[in-house]
Amino acid sequence: MAFVIGQTYTRQQICEEVGGGSVHDYLPNKDGKVLCACLSQAYGADIPAVILVGQGPGVQQQAEMFFRQAAAVPLFYKKMANQWEYAGDFKPVRSSEAPEEIAEFAEASGRRNLTRLIFLEAAAPPAQER
Repeated sequence: MAFVIGQTYTRQQICEEVGGGSVHDYLPNKDGKVLCACLSQAYGADIPAVILVGQGPGVQQQAEMFFRQAAAVPLFYKKMANQWEYAGDFKPVRSSEAPEEIAEFAEASGRRNLTRLIFLEAAAPPAQER
């Protein structure tokens, strides 16, 4: 199956297609490599431009893993319960832990637990299929 921009998939379908990872992780990974990004608009309205990283060792570890690998991954955002829309392949281009930058995104999103921002760009001009 090739992911199609604008189509929705279940987390199980996504994990099967990308080769593993947990359906519970926001950055499913396997063997130290992030396989895709599954983001909720409730946690950041700037999807797919910025990932708002919250607190917790697992959340922060996955964010660091993704930023360090610097490779593009399929990005999905939650439309409704177990329906994730494919937005294309995106790669991390910049990370920030600057308090003033985090404060700006915290205010815009209504979140107060942000620890880091990961800025993304499309891996290639948007295509209909991956």
